[in-house]
Amino acid sequence: MNATEARPITSTATAAPRILIVDDEQAMQLLATAIVKKLGLDADAASSGEEAVELYRQASLQGRGYSAVVMDLALPGGISGLEATLAIKQIDGAAKVIVSSGYLEQNARNAALEHGFAGILPKPYTADRLASELRWVLKSGE
Repeated sequence: MNATEARPITSTATAAPRILIVDDEQAMQLLATAIVKKLGLDADAASSGEEAVELYRQASLQGRGYSAVVMDLALPGGISGLEATLAIKQIDGAAKVIVSSGYLEQNARNAALEHGFAGILPKPYTADRLASELRWVLKSGE
């Protein structure tokens, strides 16, 4: 990560945005969480769609909602990333969910936006790419 990538997204005068990382691969969770924290944001992680929906629900009930969710589409064994996103959107219609997958084409942004995703993050992604997408999504709708 270079100096521009490590630049915090928010000032310390405001509460740091909270980001929920959803990925069934623990290595991806740890990497993304570390990047998000280096950007000056708070981060939580979930390894299943069900866990993500429950964390989102609890955070909303506690008044500590997430500013964005990075959602892996391929979550084996339970509900998919798309199903989890739909459930999160039922909790919070304004939820900003960034779709992340190794199966996305680089030009898939428009299709993702049409399906209600706030952004797109093809895997494998770099720290710079994650930071850039988070900045773009967090600034949209301000």
